[in-house]
Amino acid sequence: MSYAFSSRSLEKLNSCHGDLILLMTEALADPECPSDMSVLEGHRGEDRQNQMVEEGKSQLPWPRSRHNSFPSMAVDVAPYVGGISWDWEHYHPMAEHIKAVWQRLQMDGKTSGQHELEWGGDWSSFQDGPHWQLNEV
Repeated sequence: MSYAFSSRSLEKLNSCHGDLILLMTEALADPECPSDMSVLEGHRGEDRQNQMVEEGKSQLPWPRSRHNSFPSMAVDVAPYVGGISWDWEHYHPMAEHIKAVWQRLQMDGKTSGQHELEWGGDWSSFQDGPHWQLNEV
């Protein structure tokens, strides 16, 4: 089965770097995608970023988050399984799929080649399942 982002998700995704837009669009459209997905956050302005810190959902105050640049160098994407899921059992298959799509896009020369992909779920402290970011190579 292949999925497509809602208009709300696309609006948020379109505030991100082109490599993230391509990656998430390709990952979701791939028939091997393990679940539907929803874009929670793309670019964050100062007020939103500081709100996320106050709520304990981010550790980086404005303007230190990858979400704070425009285009955003980070995107938060959640599995949509009868609603947005916060269960890690849904994040791990989605993450493996997204990483595989990233590798394929890089091998096919479809990304800018200037970034590596990092998943917040791989962090040892403050694991962040929805968070994906681009880091300069």
